[in-house]
Amino acid sequence: MKQYTYTLIALAALWMSACDMRQPLKVGYEEPRESLENVDSTIYGFCGRASTAKQLQLITATNDTLYINVEEARTRGRVLGGYATGDELYVLPAADHGVAQLVINKAGLLGEWAMPSPYDGSSPAGIIIKDGGEAESLEQQGDIIYKSWRIFNGQIQIVETRDDGTDIDYMQTYDITRMTRDSLYLVNSEESYEYGRYNPAIDDLGVELDYDSQETFDLF
Repeated sequence: MKQYTYTLIALAALWMSACDMRQPLKVGYEEPRESLENVDSTIYGFCGRASTAKQLQLITATNDTLYINVEEARTRGRVLGGYATGDELYVLPAADHGVAQLVINKAGLLGEWAMPSPYDGSSPAGIIIKDGGEAESLEQQGDIIYKSWRIFNGQIQIVETRDDGTDIDYMQTYDITRMTRDSLYLVNSEESYEYGRYNPAIDDLGVELDYDSQETFDLF
């Protein structure tokens, strides 16, 4: 009888350790908000030859073919850089993945972008956006050194460091509010940049705020 009692006590202890009531049950577990914020909803692909001004045929990296309506995005001026067959595109879909909120033409984003120096206005300052995610400072913009870039959830994220010996990287996130053949406007809650295509033969680097000019420069 004594041995039987000891056996029951041992089994009870084992059951209590396996079902520790101090630990909350994870029913309907939700992904932490910080993890959700790190999910990129951008669709990456190439413009197919069946694309029209109203509908984009997107060939994705996994060789899927998507047909995405761009009428509303175009009406709101959110088809940035236009598109033509073979262009590499970033598409931010609406809740319905068959509709685009934003289309960015990668070819229109790449290149050398300049503006007058924010310090004295005398020499050009800017950024070189390269294929492969690399970035460089066009001219020394104070102590800012650009290092890399990417499109994430329809925004451009630029990694920069300071020429102060600390070797600390900072990530700045901007909305691309306008992009044409010769202009690029980046805006966030703290600052904005109005760039023009860098042309060393032209002294005037000012960018006119003319929103009535042609937004796109490709086939569509």
